Amino acid sequence: MQTIAQPSVALIQPEKQVTTKSMTIGLGGGVALEWYDWQVYGFMAAFLSPHFFPSNDPIVSLLGALAVFGAGFVARPVGAALLGPIADRISHKRVMMIAVTVMALSSFLISVLPAYKDIGTVATVVLVLLRLAQGLATGAEAGVANAIAIELAPPGQEGRYLGLINGTFVMAGSIGASLVAFLVSASVAPEVMRDWAWRVPFAVGGGLGLVIIFLRQAIPETLIARAMHRADEMSRIQETTGGVWKTLWRVRLSLLAAILVVGSVQLANYTYNFGLPNIANGVFKENSTWVYGILTLMGFSWMVFSPSIGAFADKVRPSRAFIMMRLLLIPSFFLTLLYSQQSLLTYSIVMLLGGAMVGCNMALYNFIATTLMPRTVRTTGVALGYAIGATLFGGTTPYLLVWLQRENLSWMFPIYGSLVALSSVAVYQIAKKRGCVYVGN
Repeated sequence: MQTIAQPSVALIQPEKQVTTKSMTIGLGGGVALEWYDWQVYGFMAAFLSPHFFPSNDPIVSLLGALAVFGAGFVARPVGAALLGPIADRISHKRVMMIAVTVMALSSFLISVLPAYKDIGTVATVVLVLLRLAQGLATGAEAGVANAIAIELAPPGQEGRYLGLINGTFVMAGSIGASLVAFLVSASVAPEVMRDWAWRVPFAVGGGLGLVIIFLRQAIPETLIARAMHRADEMSRIQETTGGVWKTLWRVRLSLLAAILVVGSVQLANYTYNFGLPNIANGVFKENSTWVYGILTLMGFSWMVFSPSIGAFADKVRPSRAFIMMRLLLIPSFFLTLLYSQQSLLTYSIVMLLGGAMVGCNMALYNFIATTLMPRTVRTTGVALGYAIGATLFGGTTPYLLVWLQRENLSWMFPIYGSLVALSSVAVYQIAKKRGCVYVGN
């Protein structure tokens, strides 16, 4: 059912590529900006919620803001479905440029968007539309960046290189978001932060977009096309969108595995990067400066060690490294139960200890998802797997975590997270046994 004819490896190897630092910075910088723009909203949700979802109950306001955060994920599969085939068939660079432009412009518009008190429900509607636009862009960006990275990686060092692009650069974006949040929070009084200073991180994201658009000019379209489509004469890369979808249907087990590989780690990622910090700020009213400082420290450790985790996967085989790291997610979910009341010490222990386990998986999951897709549909397959996995499991996490806390059902969350993690291992193993791992097997 899953097996598709693959040309000889000797025949389809692309000619040796010269990957320059400017290419790596342009590719990775766009990934970093994507994560910065996406995560700033999550970090600021507790502060913007009263301005767009006014309520006498602060938790109700926060849940409204987190619902919009989740709505952005709904657009990700649509972006992957619309732009993924275009990237596979026509142009990776154009799709990359469109994605980074939409992300940056949307962040800037959020920074100047009038509040509910100024224009009523129009403010809420526009906020939702801007987040949906960011979701469309992110759904395409993830697949394109991963597909290009796996082709530009030096032979035998795919794990290390993707650890750099999708570990170090991803965390640079996340750290940038939490660091800007920390600096803004530390620079103004709490009432100023709640009033208008939460807009500053969004404005920074808009400005950074101009820099990344310039840097991405260093990635030549001809090199990407040659690397991705060298096998035209042997494997008949699809000339129509319908052809892309037919091939993707034939490798549907790979797609399911990619969805779970991404979804499980995104469930943990959004627990630690958004769910717990928003509980700390919005429910337990911790000092937000310390909350963002601890979050930044956690992200910095992820950034530093990501290439090493990727190199470890190159050494022991990606499948073995994936299983080892994925099993570490299970205790990270149960650690969240410790943070059940106001305590910066407990918050710190949970974030740094559990966060280390999540960080090991964040360094590896994009590499594993990319290996599950054949070259001819790699952009579409990875983008769609990423978008669906992040939407189903990542986007719903902050809302679910806060809601369960409110209903005194927090014990259910780690059980749910553990089941998703184990499912990702089981389906990946089935896909691997059926020959659905195309890189590093």
